[in-house]
Amino acid sequence: MSAAGAEGWLLGIEVGGTKLQLGIGRADGSLAALERLGVNPARGARGILDQIEAAFCTLLHRMMLSPDDVRGIGVGFGGPVDVSRGRVHTSYQVEGWTDFPLAEKLRRSTGIAAVVIENDADTAGLAEARFGAGVGRSPLLYLTIGSGIGGALIVAGQIYRGCGLGAVEIGHMEIPVRSQSGIRIQQLEEVASGWGIAREARDEALGLSSQEQRKWVVLERSKNDPQAITAKNVAQAAMEGEERAEAILDRARQGVAFALRQAIALLAPARIILGGGVSLIGEAHWFEPIRGLVEAGVFAPFRGSYDIVPAALGEEVVVHGALALAHNAVVSSSRVQSSASAGSCGAEGSASRS
Repeated sequence: MSAAGAEGWLLGIEVGGTKLQLGIGRADGSLAALERLGVNPARGARGILDQIEAAFCTLLHRMMLSPDDVRGIGVGFGGPVDVSRGRVHTSYQVEGWTDFPLAEKLRRSTGIAAVVIENDADTAGLAEARFGAGVGRSPLLYLTIGSGIGGALIVAGQIYRGCGLGAVEIGHMEIPVRSQSGIRIQQLEEVASGWGIAREARDEALGLSSQEQRKWVVLERSKNDPQAITAKNVAQAAMEGEERAEAILDRARQGVAFALRQAIALLAPARIILGGGVSLIGEAHWFEPIRGLVEAGVFAPFRGSYDIVPAALGEEVVVHGALALAHNAVVSSSRVQSSASAGSCGAEGSASRS
């Protein structure tokens, strides 16, 4: 092993409902090799475990490493987890994860003793705090706004976990939503996530006359199929000035701003980071309006004490954070040799390092 690798490598894993990523890297969050795979929900938890084992072997061979060269594993999981027991509480997208002993399964399949499991939003927030847009700021509030909405609070570089099963589930915060029929209470995720924005647009389309449907640019972008509408279709139409799309997008922004105002009053973060696919709408149509809405109604003494910025680490953010988790696991406990086999990857890979 090279001198650079003498301190040992770390494995970071992201387990999502549709995406699986594994990366080998360092405690500073840097990645040396990455595997990105799709997930087949029909295969359940067992299928994802099989993918993890195969991808781990692939990474080892690519980097000409053995399992003994990897000192710790961190996992960012898409759902609530029991960190103290290393178990998944449940998954809302893939069957088979309920009360699942993921940390122990990984110890047995890899021979690596230092394994830690966290929620994926918490893991992403940790990455942004240590390596990304939150460096040097605390407390840090992180939101990932994609197909769903997750949140994390990072204090002095550490994840705030509440009483043990996680915290800052801001996507499940109930917010008031104004519509033509009045004000109704919905969860933030129903209004401002990618699927929530798309669903609002589908409902809008189904309420239009046939003539109006033919003229609505959002439907045109969706090949005139309401079920094919995406948040991206809505955002593009809103950017072009289409009024119905702008109204849908504005309800999402209003919802996020409402939730952030409450969070600021409770937590007083120094910085708020917004990530996830919906945040790629950009400065003019997402960040700037949200900043204005938050500032207009925030608890007055806290006005100006925070800023709202885009995430910095991109699609691999959870893997970067998982490397930090793996490092924490190594530091907090000495490596204990597993009684299980180190797996079937062999001693060292034969492929060239990439």
